[in-house]
Amino acid sequence: MNEVTGRNCHEDYHNLLFGVRRSVRYHNRRRRFYTVFHKSQVFCSLLLASATVMAFTWIGDGWTLWIKISLATLVSGLSVLDLVFGSVDKTWLHANLERQFIELERQLEAARDNPTAELIVQMTDWRLDIERQEPPVLRVLDTLCHNELVRAMGYGAEQQVRVSFCQRLFANWFDFRDHRLGRA
Repeated sequence: MNEVTGRNCHEDYHNLLFGVRRSVRYHNRRRRFYTVFHKSQVFCSLLLASATVMAFTWIGDGWTLWIKISLATLVSGLSVLDLVFGSVDKTWLHANLERQFIELERQLEAARDNPTAELIVQMTDWRLDIERQEPPVLRVLDTLCHNELVRAMGYGAEQQVRVSFCQRLFANWFDFRDHRLGRA
């Protein structure tokens, strides 16, 4: 029996391992989202920049000046959006957090056969140190990661939380109706 929580060390170990694995999935999804966002922004900026150059150099007087300026403004706007949004910095942050959680998972796996109360306390403290670096967690996305992990670990459907289509659609952007997670 574990004096710290009053529960079996194996149950505490399993809960900690599940939470760490969910965090790995969460930060992997966030990293991928910001990578795709940045690459899409760069692609659109290059495409619009090419169109702007073409509009100013090759296309004659048929194109009004406001169309040419609008194209240039769109290029600038996309670049500013990406800079303000900070997708490159956020990609790096989530990649770093993912690596830290993977290292914690490795250490937990090494102690799988003999989890002790001291180990649980030490690993929980390590997890809290990592979580301290995290930006606010998107609850809907975290729930999607929970459901994905439940399926991957072979648990029953009763362990999953119901997430609506609209919640899944906006999960990487913001928490849409997160107060309704799992409700009918």
